[in-house]
Amino acid sequence: MQTLATRFGELIIQDDDVFHFPRGIPSFENRKRYVFVRPEDHAPFEYLQSVDDGNLAFILVDPFLFFPGYTFELSDQALGELGNPAENSLLIRVIVSIRGELRDATANLVAPVVINTHDRQGQQVILASSEYAVHHRLFQAPLNSAGKG
Repeated sequence: MQTLATRFGELIIQDDDVFHFPRGIPSFENRKRYVFVRPEDHAPFEYLQSVDDGNLAFILVDPFLFFPGYTFELSDQALGELGNPAENSLLIRVIVSIRGELRDATANLVAPVVINTHDRQGQQVILASSEYAVHHRLFQAPLNSAGKG
């Protein structure tokens, strides 16, 4: 058991709550252990909180809630690094950036966070060829009275 003070208050972390990112996350390669923090009043947002650095947390969402047609293929290399998990053992999330207002939030659909829930291994996979954007608007602009967005 470990205690971590974060922006969410004191977290008591059990060993089986920790997900290991052997290569870290790009730009944070030295931070390899993370836990999910899911405050009910923040849903559908959740946080990937670094166990190694209480100041580091990524905002995540389930991309399929916002982008039902989102699809990609993982390379054999990425699957191997995740321990060749069964498809039903994969958890897919994308990192959200909020600069300013929540309505302007963007999701990185080019680099999903993929987690093998069975082996508790994860990585941010950068898709080699993708039709998606690094800063894809999370909330679509509302239609104006003329029916145009």
